[in-house]
Amino acid sequence: MITTRLNVMADLLEMLDQLAGDWEYSSAITAETLLFDDLGFESLDIVVLGTAIQEKYGVLMPFAEFLIDVGQRELRDISVGELVEFVQQHIDAAAEESA
Repeated sequence: MITTRLNVMADLLEMLDQLAGDWEYSSAITAETLLFDDLGFESLDIVVLGTAIQEKYGVLMPFAEFLIDVGQRELRDISVGELVEFVQQHIDAAAEESA
């Protein structure tokens, strides 16, 4: 099955919607929405989301390395679009390895 960026975005938006129960964020979530600043993510939230993503796609992804890279940037946050790109890269890499 081919997974496109649009599919990944839709899946992530659905996952975020499921996690959104106690958020005070009422705007639409877009590719530019920031997980920590806008949605108020805490470290446990990103772990839960990362686990859900890996279960959804059946692909192990180096979230720890990704978060270390984010922590070294000036803006220590992750946009939804950036997360979509990260997930898509690892889905594509896993597909290439199994081909």
